[in-house]
Amino acid sequence: MIYKMNILKQIAIIGLTALPFMAGAQEVQPIPASTNPLQQIFGILDRLTNWLLTALLVLAGLFIVFAAYEYLTAAGNEEKVKSAKNIIIYAVVAIGIGLLAKVIVALARSLITG
Repeated sequence: MIYKMNILKQIAIIGLTALPFMAGAQEVQPIPASTNPLQQIFGILDRLTNWLLTALLVLAGLFIVFAAYEYLTAAGNEEKVKSAKNIIIYAVVAIGIGLLAKVIVALARSLITG
C-alpha cells in the first residue's frame, strides 16, 4: 500500500511540475479590440474555455493513467477493476462535457452576433 502511495505521489508531482510548461506552450490570443461589448464578452469566454479545456484535458489524462495503473495492479480483484473502469468512463465523460462547452460558446456566439 505504501509503495502504491509513493507511485501516486510521484505521478502527481510530475504532473503538477509539467502543468506550467503545458500552459506556457499555448499561444496567447489577444482579446479582439471591438467596440461591441458582446464581442468582448465572447472573446473573454473563448479564452476562459480554452484555458479550462486545457486544464480539464490534463487532469483527465492523469486520471486515465491512474485508472490504468489501478486496472493493471488489480490482480483479479473485481472491485478494483470496476473502480478503474468507472474512473476511465468518468474521465471520458468529462472530456466530452468540456468539448461540448466549447461548442456551446461557439454556437451562442454565432447565434447572437450573426
